[in-house]
Amino acid sequence: MSKNQSTSNAPSNKVSVTFRVDKGVLEHNNRTFIAKNVVRERVPDNIIYKQEDIRAKYHEIFDKALEEYNTGKRADRKIKDYYEHMLKSKKEKPFYEVVVQFGDIENCGFGQRNFEQAKQMLDEYMKEFEKRNPNMKVFNAVMHLDEATPHLHIDFLPVCHNQKQGLSTRISMKKALEEQGFISSSKRISEWAVWATAEKEIMTSILKRHGLSRDVKNAHYAHMECEEYRQSRKELEKLNKHINELKQKPDAEITQEEVKMIKNQNDFMRSEIVKRDEKIRILSKKAGARFVPFEVYSPDKMQFIIDELQRSNIQFVEESNTLYIPDWATKNCCAIAAKYQFPSKSAGIHDEIKLDIDTLVYSCENFPQLLDKLREKGYEIKEGKYLAVKSPNAQRFVRLKTLGEDYLPQHIEKRIADRDKFPKQVQARSAKANETEQRFYSTITQTVIAVRTFMFRPQKTNPKKIYSFENDKEINHLSQQLLTMRDFNINSRDDIYEAAERSQKKIDDTLAQIRKLTEDMPTLKSDIAQLKFFFSARQNNSDAMNQVRLAAAKEVANKYGITSAEEIENLETRLRLSPTYISSLKNEVSEEQMKLSRISDLVHTYEKIIEGNYIDNLVAAERERRQREEKREEKNQDRTPDKKQAI
Repeated sequence: MSKNQSTSNAPSNKVSVTFRVDKGVLEHNNRTFIAKNVVRERVPDNIIYKQEDIRAKYHEIFDKALEEYNTGKRADRKIKDYYEHMLKSKKEKPFYEVVVQFGDIENCGFGQRNFEQAKQMLDEYMKEFEKRNPNMKVFNAVMHLDEATPHLHIDFLPVCHNQKQGLSTRISMKKALEEQGFISSSKRISEWAVWATAEKEIMTSILKRHGLSRDVKNAHYAHMECEEYRQSRKELEKLNKHINELKQKPDAEITQEEVKMIKNQNDFMRSEIVKRDEKIRILSKKAGARFVPFEVYSPDKMQFIIDELQRSNIQFVEESNTLYIPDWATKNCCAIAAKYQFPSKSAGIHDEIKLDIDTLVYSCENFPQLLDKLREKGYEIKEGKYLAVKSPNAQRFVRLKTLGEDYLPQHIEKRIADRDKFPKQVQARSAKANETEQRFYSTITQTVIAVRTFMFRPQKTNPKKIYSFENDKEINHLSQQLLTMRDFNINSRDDIYEAAERSQKKIDDTLAQIRKLTEDMPTLKSDIAQLKFFFSARQNNSDAMNQVRLAAAKEVANKYGITSAEEIENLETRLRLSPTYISSLKNEVSEEQMKLSRISDLVHTYEKIIEGNYIDNLVAAERERRQREEKREEKNQDRTPDKKQAI
């Protein structure tokens, strides 16, 4: 054996650490079911630290806060079961899970030199986890020793306290971490990332106690989504395996291109890794992005941009005439908007047919009547083994089965049978609503009637789903206003405007506070320097100039009420924490701006409703749309003869 081989195979005292978020499958953690990678004979070796019922944990922690929240509220606004409520939440998960691991299969795996040591280190980590993290209420924790490498699954509820919105004690990962002192230090580094870094430091100190050091693997991917990295790594391994297999083939069977791949294997793989790293760098950048508003006032243009964003896998939030997009995607969004053109009348025949059927569902009593109404709209119907329809704007028949399962006759019959379900729900909710909410429910009902009587062509909220009242853009916009009223406890017309004023005042006050803190930092730094001079030089200094400086410094000491050098430390701490506090205030401004955006949308919609022309505006917009289509059609007809003449 050569010297180099001997060195490479020598045991290393370097061990990696893993602290990552996981999906949290309790059945897997508690071995209710056994996955393929589990060695059944070693299942009894697993160490269970906690195995509490999650519902019981919710009752233990949140029942008092839930009772306080529900006191004095109407029945429809009460939260009956906080756990069930969190299952439906789009902002938070009902519980969170972290996976903790020392080393990997090569140095801490089953049968390896550090296996037992890894168990001891994980045990030490778990026993101190809740002491370090008092806001993370663990209800399930287990050390798996029946897989390739020992690791912990820790399931917990991130609990925050003294909250002004929702329950006073509630689930919030961000707020729970902030209470523990983990505050986002920049746009790209979240509270979670700061916490993860701190926990990895704890793991590093445990390694040191056991005579080991930390092996930092893939450090530049610390805050990226792991799945993209895993997937790209698998693809690279697969490619490398393929090249190695080519080497085993007879020369006569290898193509010229494969010969190049074999000869340049190292360079080729290095090139692929560089591409992978660049892709991950971009993903990591996107993961920490902030969302910014992008205003669009044309419904057609809005839908065009949404479709393009979805095709580009760019996340967004739509609110009224505004899209909230990641700041890195602003240029993309501008480029998409610039490409928009009025859609031609012949485009999207399938979508046109589906929307016609979807709206007719609400004005028919059975499927044959729906076919009759299609004929009234100019459709041709071809009945037989496969029912087909031809739109007045189409050249060919389209089978209903090609439109999707929802357009098969039996499913259309079911939709017709359920046509009054949504209007009845609106009526029932309106009966329990206050006067201001009833205006919105009344407008929703008017919109339903307008759709049923074909006063305007409705638009979908989600273009990928069938049109229904639940997927109607205008109805969902009105429903969103009702949700805003409930979220911010708005019960009257005056409440709406007062909420807007309060939100704006809070933004202005917080911005003023940020400005003052920013302006005070240089002064505070100078004052600290004077105070240090004062307490170090005042005993033995008779120089006239220094006497003047001492007098000025004494005034600073009196200003802060400081009588000893030791008390300067408080000011230094204040100076050191100022950037963090300013960052926290900026986050508060961002959250309040989002809230104000929702309330402003509510104000705008409410004013249109009380003016009494909400539906009239929709009808007018539909009329303008049809006129534009007719003009485009006329232009197309005018151009056609010219082309023929030229030919």
